[in-house]
Amino acid sequence: MAEDFKNRPHYRLDFVKENTFSILWSVRMTSAKVIIVSTAVIAGFAALIWLIIAFTPMRRLLPESLSGDLRSRYMETALRLDSLEQTARINDAYIANIVAIMRDDLPEDSALQLAAAQVIASDSLLMASESERQFVREYEEEERFNLSVLSPIAAEGMIFGSPAGSITKAEAFSTQGMRIITPRNIPALAVYRGSVVDVSTGSEGLSTVIVQHPNDFLSIYSGLSDVYVAKGRKVSAAQGLGTGAGDSFTFELWHNGTALDPQDYISFE
Repeated sequence: MAEDFKNRPHYRLDFVKENTFSILWSVRMTSAKVIIVSTAVIAGFAALIWLIIAFTPMRRLLPESLSGDLRSRYMETALRLDSLEQTARINDAYIANIVAIMRDDLPEDSALQLAAAQVIASDSLLMASESERQFVREYEEEERFNLSVLSPIAAEGMIFGSPAGSITKAEAFSTQGMRIITPRNIPALAVYRGSVVDVSTGSEGLSTVIVQHPNDFLSIYSGLSDVYVAKGRKVSAAQGLGTGAGDSFTFELWHNGTALDPQDYISFE
């Protein structure tokens, strides 16, 4: 019976002045109050941390919160840095070989190894002509700074829409364009948000609209009889740009000056 009248445990937090040992502030709490206060303090700190991350520039430190533009630029920079490191290693090896030759420290068998490597690298049965070697040099020079392989990386996080509200048929008319056939009076649509950088009219009276998108993407809509936008205007995704002449127009997609196959980025079904 004595246990039924036993007092519940209480806890007290005292703030004591050290010089006089006088109690400045005292708080008494039961076990339930200790749990409630501790939970409230932890929840308050968690809410404060969330507010700091959500409404300050610190949110950019989280990888999943990066925008598509910034993420693609980080990846492109990482690829460029890797290429520069490889080029630096090649240059260091080349300079080391020159220094070794000037100091006469080149191993005796190095010349034989170099000659053997040259023999293996070349085709002993069919030697390349001077015109073939010139073609290879020109091709390597043109492709040295070709960053078309980065286009899929740059497009990460970007969802391109259809270039028309309704497509009857889409067929490739060249290596970098599609001929879009639509029902009557169906307009051409912007495949992604961006800015109209040019609106021009050809000799046949048909217009071309060029839209600049994020991450250095360009979309080109040619063969339009009516144009709804002007140069310098901001457009959103799926916004009407014009109507194709004869219920058709051509569409092209470019990245960094390189023509892309639109079918790799857009579904025309």
